[in-house]
Formats: sequence, C-alpha cells, structure tokens
Amino acid sequence: MPAPVELELFHAPSSYYSMVARLALVEAHLPWISRVLDIHLARQQLSDAYRLLNPGMTVPTLRGRDLVLTDSIEILAFAATQAGCLWADDDPDLRGKITAVVQEHAALSIETLTFSKLLASNPRLVPFVARLLRGLSHNLERRAGCTDRDPAALRAKATQNRERLQRFTQAPAAETLRAMRAQVQGFLQRLPVVAPDQWLFGARISRADVVLAVLIARLVMVEEWALVQRDDLRQWWSRYQRRPAFAAAEVWTGFRRGRFLQALLMAPCTPILSPAPPAAPGQAPPGLQPPPD
Repeated sequence: MPAPVELELFHAPSSYYSMVARLALVEAHLPWISRVLDIHLARQQLSDAYRLLNPGMTVPTLRGRDLVLTDSIEILAFAATQAGCLWADDDPDLRGKITAVVQEHAALSIETLTFSKLLASNPRLVPFVARLLRGLSHNLERRAGCTDRDPAALRAKATQNRERLQRFTQAPAAETLRAMRAQVQGFLQRLPVVAPDQWLFGARISRADVVLAVLIARLVMVEEWALVQRDDLRQWWSRYQRRPAFAAAEVWTGFRRGRFLQALLMAPCTPILSPAPPAAPGQAPPGLQPPPD
C-alpha cells in the first residue's frame, strides 16, 4: 500500500510562482495534493484562514508534516534536496553556480514584465488597474484596523499593493516594458552555454532548469519569445517542453480560459486549515495528474 500523501500545495493554476513550485515537485517525483485558490475574484490568499498559514498572503505555499514553505524558492530548494542524485544540485561543485542563476531569476519582477506588456498593449486598462490596487490597499488597511490577528501583515500587504501601483503607473507602460526586456535579455545572455542534448549544468536538470522553463513559458505566453535569442537556449526549450513533468505540472504557455474558470469553481471547496487526507490506495494524488484544459 502506498504511503499517505503528506504534502499539500496551495496554488493558483495561472500563477507564475505556483508553476515554479508545481514543476519542481513533479520533477522531484514528490506526490502532492492540489489545493487550488482563487486569487483573482474571491482572493482567498487574503483570507484570515490562509493568512494563518502564510502571513505574506501569497501563492504558492507547501504544507506537510512539520513543514510550511511560503515561497517558491524555498519549495524549489526543498524539491532539490528531496530529488537527491536525480538533480545536478546534488553536485557540490555545481551547487553555487545553480544558486546564482536561481537568485538572479528571483531578482526579475515577472509581474512587472507581464503587466507592463498588458498595459502597453491595452492602455485603457491603466485606470482600471489603478482603481483595483487602490481599492485593495484601502480594504486591507480597513481590515487591519478591525482585527487583533496580525494586523501588521495586512498593513504590509497594503503597502505592497501601493508599491505595485506606483510601479505600474509612475512611468509609461511601454518604457517599463523596455526596461524589463533588457533585464530578461541580460539574464538569458548570462546563462551558461548549453551543450547539445544537455541541460543547463550537464546531464541532469537542476533548480536553474526549473525556473528557466517557467520563465520562457511566460515569455511565450506574453508574446516575448523574441527575447530568447541564443540558439542553444531555443534548442533547450524545445527539449524541455517534451519532458513529461512539463505537462504534468501544468506550465502555461498561453492563457487557458477553461482551466481558469474551472479553478474559480474549484477554489471555494479548498480546505485551508484542515490537514491533508491520505491518498486512496492505488490512486495517484491529484497533484501528479495533469488537470484538464
């Protein structure tokens, strides 16, 4: 009989960093139970129940027995540890180089890239986004004044939204997009040269391959594939898409309307505070099954 599944991943299908976590867990062959959150309409990540789990009120969060990880980089590192010799991270001579790539990726603001492309393409959305972020900040500040349950976290989230508002409106979206393109291109150009039929750091994948796969998928999704100019990286991408984990982890290369709507319907049933149930005998946990599109 298979061991009980102890890992729960709280995530959103369309979330960039949720994709990083999903791909890391699947590539490490770790079974997990999918806990879908509606981060767009119901905004479950801002609920009091979820805030107890993740004070930063972000996705993804990985919960297990004596384990709560609230950042995709932490989940990525956990997956690498669990993968052991399956990943190049197991090589102490490569670990520092891999970490450097992951840290440089973390310094990129993927949200800024995505939103600046959206707003540059649709300038009429700027007032709507501004009103949305102002409203969110106001609501969080109001809630902070009415609760004694970690009001500092709510105020920090309100400040974060005000900073996002400034980032999206302080300069024309086209100008911000140009700056983000330059950052992403610089990151891609500094990656190691990939030998034919190899991954970034040799014959085994690594944390660096995971974040690069999700980054390029997002570039394809927002029609910025042209930023990937190196032939070796284009060939790498062609091969990575054929890995079984890529489909199983549900890494989006385009907007999936059906899956997005399905997640909105599933999310209200997500148990946030209850422990994960064991997998039924002989059944694969939901996290390892590619959801329908």
